[in-house]
Amino acid sequence: MSKIHPTAILSGTIDLADDVEIGPYCVLSGEIRIGAGSVLIANVHVHGPMIMGSANVCYPGVTLGFAPQDRSFAPTKLGSGVVIGDHNTLREHVTIHRATRDDRPTRVGNRNYLMACSHLAHDVQVGDDCTLANTTNVAGHAEIGDRVITGGGAGIHQFSRIGRGAMIGGLTGAGRDVCPFFTLTATNYVGGYNRIGLKRGGASSDDIDMVRTIYGILIRAKEPFSQRRAQLETLAGHPVADEYIAFVRASKRGITTRHGRVASARSFGATMAEAE
Repeated sequence: MSKIHPTAILSGTIDLADDVEIGPYCVLSGEIRIGAGSVLIANVHVHGPMIMGSANVCYPGVTLGFAPQDRSFAPTKLGSGVVIGDHNTLREHVTIHRATRDDRPTRVGNRNYLMACSHLAHDVQVGDDCTLANTTNVAGHAEIGDRVITGGGAGIHQFSRIGRGAMIGGLTGAGRDVCPFFTLTATNYVGGYNRIGLKRGGASSDDIDMVRTIYGILIRAKEPFSQRRAQLETLAGHPVADEYIAFVRASKRGITTRHGRVASARSFGATMAEAE
């Protein structure tokens, strides 16, 4: 049977697998289902509707499924809630808010590690095997691909997309879409590509070479973006190139590069630092 501490409070329609552990002072309310082997250590607050898979660990202070931080959203509306996959670790004071949409919940995939105080806003979609460092803030409707890594204090703008294998540096912000395997080294500034992540993920040398080629086209080239995009399209037929082409075509916020006012400001700051 589930192990429920006597100080925990459970109300509503709650379905717990036989070996779930609910620790001291946890509060669960609403329609909730939690899979086998999951542990809520202590002081975890969960508001349904929420589905959590198996072998998840929630550390003290985690709050899941509460109303979005959206002035136009009625806090009593339940919507489609939150869905969390398997083998995720949510460290102290992680917050994940329920969706505003009725057709798609806020979703976290499998084997993700969310460090202390990281936040997923309403309608966020997170893939598998991601690591979000302390105080990473992901705004509403953003989409995070598989194997994404963020540094501490990273920020991701609402509706932005972070492609699989990308890295977002600490204390940096992504206000546009970041292509797969690209590395954000300053706010809205791509400074490299994630070669180590590609190797660790089992990418072939041919695939790594293609990412390097695409990085050169989209980031290092000086032509207007429309011309760089056209050059990217000429690589169609290679699986990696096709992934990038689809990602760029689907962009609504624009693709992060190293061009424009943000890049100019960054270069100016570096020049001033060298002068000192």
